[in-house]
Amino acid sequence: MTEVRRIAIWLLMLVGMMSFMAAQAQQYTGMGGLLHVPSAEMDSAGHVRIGVHAMPKAMMPDAMVFEGEKYASSSWYLSATPLRWVEIGYDFTLMKYRKNMQKGADIGFYSKDRYFSLRIQPLYEGRYWPALAVGGNDVWGQRDGDSHSFYFRNFYVVATKHFLLPFAELGTHLSYRHWTKDYNSKWNGVVGGLTLRPTCYQSLRLMAEYDGVGVNVGADCVLFRYVQLQVSLMQGTALSAGIAFRTVLQPRKK
Repeated sequence: MTEVRRIAIWLLMLVGMMSFMAAQAQQYTGMGGLLHVPSAEMDSAGHVRIGVHAMPKAMMPDAMVFEGEKYASSSWYLSATPLRWVEIGYDFTLMKYRKNMQKGADIGFYSKDRYFSLRIQPLYEGRYWPALAVGGNDVWGQRDGDSHSFYFRNFYVVATKHFLLPFAELGTHLSYRHWTKDYNSKWNGVVGGLTLRPTCYQSLRLMAEYDGVGVNVGADCVLFRYVQLQVSLMQGTALSAGIAFRTVLQPRKK
């Protein structure tokens, strides 16, 4: 059993046994969303999140290869909601690199792909209409002199609407997303998913989505008010997991 698989199983057990309060979704970018697709849900103003997410090969751009082989990695991020309608984030994904070309064994995650994300919600959800958000990842991505810069650059528009059922709150999310690099075109087009928060166990949120390639399922929650967890199964085969510390920064009272 790999280390990532052990971590994912451990986190899944924690989700099932110890969750205490509701959570917005935690994406691999650190931004609000589902698992691999965005949503129009937003945290309240003042939320800050810092964390790490294990990314299997299924979530990695096809151009992220080392010596001809695609690899799994991890992303590290800091995101914040300074205003009720805007979210910003900074993320870096570790990249495999040969540190010293003269030492064949000296291989590791010595390089990073860094980028910024932005999401704006111009329309709040109402009784008869969905919330609407527009955004993108790698919107100000840093060039490294390589033609493969902007690995994660994509832009999207997304609508979210919630419905109250007798046993749960059902969230519906529909998005159109465009990735700017041809090697990410498999994720282009209409994507979306469903979220389910049981009425009797509102601390748990279950998710299922279609990301343009396959179906992903997962769950997330917040433990002890500040620790946010997410576990998922990508395309039915690849386990992914993330953990973050989150808090609310409030202005000082005069």
